[in-house]
Amino acid sequence: MELFGSFVRPHGENLGFPAARPGNTGVVKTLGNTYQFTVDVSDFAPEDIIVTTSNNQIEVHAEKLATDGTVMNTFTHKCQLPEDVDPTSVSSSLGDNGMLTIRAQRRPAKHSEHVQQTFRTEIKI
Repeated sequence: MELFGSFVRPHGENLGFPAARPGNTGVVKTLGNTYQFTVDVSDFAPEDIIVTTSNNQIEVHAEKLATDGTVMNTFTHKCQLPEDVDPTSVSSSLGDNGMLTIRAQRRPAKHSEHVQQTFRTEIKI
Protein backbone atom coordinates (compact mmCIF):
# COMPACT_ATOMS: atom_id res chain seq x y z
CA MET A 1 0.00 0.00 0.00
CA GLU A 2 1.39 3.40 -1.00
CA LEU A 3 0.21 6.61 0.67
CA PHE A 4 -0.63 9.25 -1.91
CA GLY A 5 -1.50 12.22 0.29
CA SER A 6 -3.67 13.34 3.14
CA PHE A 7 -6.66 15.56 3.72
CA VAL A 8 -8.26 17.26 6.65
CA ARG A 9 -12.02 17.40 7.10
CA PRO A 10 -12.97 21.09 7.28
CA HIS A 11 -14.25 21.96 10.72
CA GLY A 12 -15.00 25.73 10.76
CA GLU A 13 -16.74 27.15 13.77
CA ASN A 14 -19.46 25.28 15.57
CA LEU A 15 -22.61 27.19 14.74
CA GLY A 16 -24.60 25.63 17.55
CA PHE A 17 -25.74 22.60 15.58
CA PRO A 18 -25.80 19.55 17.84
CA ALA A 19 -24.38 17.25 15.15
CA ALA A 20 -21.32 19.44 14.53
CA ARG A 21 -18.07 17.80 15.60
CA PRO A 22 -14.39 18.56 15.13
CA GLY A 23 -12.74 17.67 11.83
CA ASN A 24 -10.78 14.50 11.37
CA THR A 25 -7.84 13.56 9.18
CA GLY A 26 -7.87 10.88 6.50
CA VAL A 27 -5.42 9.43 4.01
CA VAL A 28 -5.61 8.83 0.27
CA LYS A 29 -4.17 5.36 -0.39
CA THR A 30 -2.91 3.59 -3.48
CA LEU A 31 -3.91 -0.08 -3.49
CA GLY A 32 -2.43 -1.66 -6.62
CA ASN A 33 -4.08 0.14 -9.55
CA THR A 34 -6.72 1.77 -7.34
CA TYR A 35 -6.72 5.07 -5.46
CA GLN A 36 -9.00 5.01 -2.41
CA PHE A 37 -10.03 7.42 0.33
CA THR A 38 -12.71 7.42 2.99
CA VAL A 39 -14.74 10.17 4.65
CA ASP A 40 -16.99 10.01 7.70
CA VAL A 41 -20.55 10.96 6.72
CA SER A 42 -22.23 9.12 9.61
CA ASP A 43 -24.29 12.22 10.48
CA PHE A 44 -26.14 11.98 7.15
CA ALA A 45 -28.66 9.67 5.50
CA PRO A 46 -27.60 8.13 2.16
CA GLU A 47 -30.07 10.33 0.27
CA ASP A 48 -28.36 13.44 1.73
CA ILE A 49 -24.98 12.61 0.15
CA ILE A 50 -23.82 13.60 -3.36
CA VAL A 51 -20.47 12.62 -4.88
CA THR A 52 -19.28 14.55 -7.95
CA THR A 53 -16.14 14.35 -10.05
CA SER A 54 -14.73 17.01 -12.32
CA ASN A 55 -11.23 17.17 -13.85
CA ASN A 56 -9.67 14.69 -11.42
CA GLN A 57 -11.23 16.35 -8.39
CA ILE A 58 -13.79 14.47 -6.31
CA GLU A 59 -16.22 16.37 -4.11
CA VAL A 60 -18.38 14.83 -1.41
CA HIS A 61 -21.23 17.08 -0.33
CA ALA A 62 -23.87 16.21 2.27
CA GLU A 63 -26.67 18.33 3.66
CA LYS A 64 -29.13 17.43 6.40
CA LEU A 65 -32.43 19.32 6.37
CA ALA A 66 -34.89 19.78 9.24
CA THR A 67 -38.57 19.01 8.68
CA ASP A 68 -39.22 22.73 8.09
CA GLY A 69 -36.57 22.80 5.31
CA THR A 70 -33.83 24.63 7.19
CA VAL A 71 -30.28 23.31 6.91
CA MET A 72 -29.23 21.52 10.11
CA ASN A 73 -25.79 20.25 9.08
CA THR A 74 -23.54 20.32 6.00
CA PHE A 75 -20.33 18.59 5.02
CA THR A 76 -18.11 19.21 1.99
CA HIS A 77 -14.84 17.50 1.18
CA LYS A 78 -12.76 17.91 -1.98
CA CYS A 79 -9.90 15.65 -2.99
CA GLN A 80 -7.57 16.15 -5.96
CA LEU A 81 -6.63 12.84 -7.56
CA PRO A 82 -3.49 12.19 -9.59
CA GLU A 83 -3.55 12.74 -13.36
CA ASP A 84 -3.32 9.01 -14.13
CA VAL A 85 -6.81 8.31 -12.73
CA ASP A 86 -9.60 7.27 -15.09
CA PRO A 87 -12.46 9.69 -14.23
CA THR A 88 -15.10 7.28 -15.52
CA SER A 89 -14.00 4.59 -13.03
CA VAL A 90 -14.92 6.50 -9.84
CA SER A 91 -17.18 4.49 -7.54
CA SER A 92 -18.36 4.89 -3.96
CA SER A 93 -19.81 2.71 -1.24
CA LEU A 94 -21.33 3.62 2.10
CA GLY A 95 -20.55 1.32 5.04
CA ASP A 96 -22.89 0.59 7.93
CA ASN A 97 -20.58 2.66 10.17
CA GLY A 98 -21.17 5.81 8.05
CA MET A 99 -17.79 5.72 6.30
CA LEU A 100 -18.03 6.58 2.60
CA THR A 101 -15.29 4.91 0.54
CA ILE A 102 -14.39 6.42 -2.83
CA ARG A 103 -12.33 4.40 -5.33
CA ALA A 104 -10.88 5.25 -8.73
CA GLN A 105 -8.80 3.16 -11.12
CA ARG A 106 -5.48 4.25 -12.57
CA ARG A 107 -5.27 4.47 -16.36
CA PRO A 108 -2.91 2.10 -18.13
CA ALA A 109 0.30 3.89 -19.14
CA LYS A 110 0.15 5.25 -22.69
CA HIS A 111 3.02 6.46 -24.82
CA SER A 112 0.88 8.71 -27.00
CA GLU A 113 0.50 12.47 -26.82
CA HIS A 114 -1.30 13.79 -23.70
CA VAL A 115 -4.81 15.11 -24.40
CA GLN A 116 -6.64 17.15 -21.73
CA GLN A 117 -10.13 15.77 -21.02
CA THR A 118 -12.97 17.67 -19.39
CA PHE A 119 -15.73 15.75 -17.64
CA ARG A 120 -18.28 15.91 -14.83
CA THR A 121 -20.03 13.01 -13.13
CA GLU A 122 -22.58 13.11 -10.33
CA ILE A 123 -23.70 10.17 -8.21
CA LYS A 124 -26.72 10.47 -5.90
CA ILE A 125 -26.42 7.88 -3.14
